[in-house]
Amino acid sequence: MLRQMSKSLGVIWPRHREPMKRTPLAIATVCVTVAATITTTGAFLMAIPLVLGLVAEALGARRGRWLIRMGAAFLSVTILQMELVILPEFVAELRLHHRLGGIGPALLPLWIASILLIVWCDVAFMIDTVKTSRNRNLPERRAPGIGDWIVWVSALLLSVYSFWGVPFLVRAYNQGFDRRDIVLTASALIVMAVVFDIALMIDATRPRQAWRRSR
Repeated sequence: MLRQMSKSLGVIWPRHREPMKRTPLAIATVCVTVAATITTTGAFLMAIPLVLGLVAEALGARRGRWLIRMGAAFLSVTILQMELVILPEFVAELRLHHRLGGIGPALLPLWIASILLIVWCDVAFMIDTVKTSRNRNLPERRAPGIGDWIVWVSALLLSVYSFWGVPFLVRAYNQGFDRRDIVLTASALIVMAVVFDIALMIDATRPRQAWRRSR
């Protein structure tokens, strides 16, 4: 299906490269997580990196899969840890009152499904990363397409987002801020953004270096 979408958009896939098999899993994770967090202000926006990764992959980006994996990790660092904290509150309310108020009965199964899908995504992508690292192909030298620009712009925006709160964290830490979970989350996002940027910069030089060696 992904290949047919790509052809309709005029995207030519390299012969050695097939659409990612985990795409349905990633799409399901996005849909369920957005539905589960729709009532939490701004939380559903945390799925944007994964959505952009799916779009970049559909457009044939060389590193669209990297952005998909980064988007899944981004969901784990932001949404998953929030869901794991709030889920016990749902369970405690259910045990105390034997029912959930408001839209709780609809949200609880969605939250559980979201947690399971995010974890499943992370494990599946880690397995895929190990498999593909053993089967590396020579990087192709071609002009960047729309999908590649999506990956690079997403990396830039992720870096801006991650580093935006650094002054606040430093000021809060100096004032005795004791929310270690927020500090750890912000630190993890910064590390992810830096690693992703460095990996893309190194990867961008590989086709040129390989081309020079082949001459």
